[in-house]
Amino acid sequence: MRRRQLLAAVGTVAVGGVAGCSASSTTTPESFTVSSPPLAGETLPERFTCDGAGQSPPFSIERVPDPTEALAVTAEYDRGVINDPVLWTLWNVPADIEAVPAGLPRTPTVEALGGARQGRRQGGEVGYEPPCPPAGQPYTHRFQVYALGERLAIEGGTDHDTATETIGNAVLASRRFTVEYTQPVTTEAES
Repeated sequence: MRRRQLLAAVGTVAVGGVAGCSASSTTTPESFTVSSPPLAGETLPERFTCDGAGQSPPFSIERVPDPTEALAVTAEYDRGVINDPVLWTLWNVPADIEAVPAGLPRTPTVEALGGARQGRRQGGEVGYEPPCPPAGQPYTHRFQVYALGERLAIEGGTDHDTATETIGNAVLASRRFTVEYTQPVTTEAES
């Protein structure tokens, strides 16, 4: 748990936000350029939540710093709001890839991304867990893309805590996207 808090602190202090995103931190080195048009606003589009298709969001990788060996992605709710705040861990994405597409399969290994690996929630499925916060309450979600100095020696299907700790030990730089999502409140007439 301490590593996860350290990883969050590193993400806030050392790596910063992306132009057009609502992140509030310092600037990341220009040698790492990542974008995600669906995450460029303040609100997480419904298609990436349990109210929509539940797809993982896409990222365009425009430039990575030397000596990046692999990329990783994490997604999480605000800490302290949900018991298990991690929604997604993806690692060992090849450093020369131009994009992480939307809607990755929920498999431990993603062959379309050069054998990248995905983690799982404790007792849950492998892959992206679409946000599904309690209805009517806004929740902040953070998506972070990391440049890693090494490929990680952990298998697909590893629990998110282990994966985020291992990712945190290999970070060279990162980009954070911060968005909010409020699950709509349905009335009895709608259900």
